[in-house]
Amino acid sequence: MPFFSTAHTIMYYDIFESDFTSPGNRTPPSNLLLIHGFGGTPASDFAAQLPLLRQRYRVIAPHLHGYGRSTHRTAYTLTFYHEDAADLAALLDMLGITQTLVVGFSDGGIVGLLLAAHYPQHVTALAVMGAQPTINTQNTAAIRHWLLEKPLPEDWQAELATLHGDPYWRTLPSMYVEGQDALVAAGGIIISDQELASITCPTLIMHGKRDRIVPATYASILHEKIAGSEIVLFDAGHAAHLRCEQEYTSTVTDFLRRHDR
Repeated sequence: MPFFSTAHTIMYYDIFESDFTSPGNRTPPSNLLLIHGFGGTPASDFAAQLPLLRQRYRVIAPHLHGYGRSTHRTAYTLTFYHEDAADLAALLDMLGITQTLVVGFSDGGIVGLLLAAHYPQHVTALAVMGAQPTINTQNTAAIRHWLLEKPLPEDWQAELATLHGDPYWRTLPSMYVEGQDALVAAGGIIISDQELASITCPTLIMHGKRDRIVPATYASILHEKIAGSEIVLFDAGHAAHLRCEQEYTSTVTDFLRRHDR
């Protein structure tokens, strides 16, 4: 099993090699980094897109600190998003990957933005969905309601147990809410305006219009702050890649194809 020790975690990662038999493939294929969100892994968050992406790209699919087969968390620090970005940059360096396309969902979108801001040499183009540059008490109230104040769906509980292990997964929701509350108490800035302004790679900002966890106004802020970025809104909530699967997949693959060097 492939593991890599970073400054913050022992990271597990998968590499899904491209299907060289697919027509129109480049030789060698471009790299594509998938960054999952809270409670997920690349294989779970992008399950519907992976088969298609693997036809064209060499897919790098790491498990972020605290998830999947990577080291368990004991807390979410105030800098955990930046730490995750640093871990991914270290992984890319270790793999000898100088440039990669990047797709991120939710927290993975935040990490992708930070990766593009601080390690621009690694990111050819970036597509994110459900990301936010700041967080406030309304957001944390929505997160608390989602994760703690109502029972998690039984099918999601089973998935969390499979992905992260039982009983460890049961500590994640409360730990995550505590971490988000701490971010708000520290001022609520996840990605500064300076960091956003430093992103120069082609960037696609996607969001669900009816997102009750991360309001769609954040997508507009990201679009305004990142010069030359594109924005696409789906008629869905936070998990727009599930509710609008075909539209999301088409949007992402078209963007990647246009910016695949």
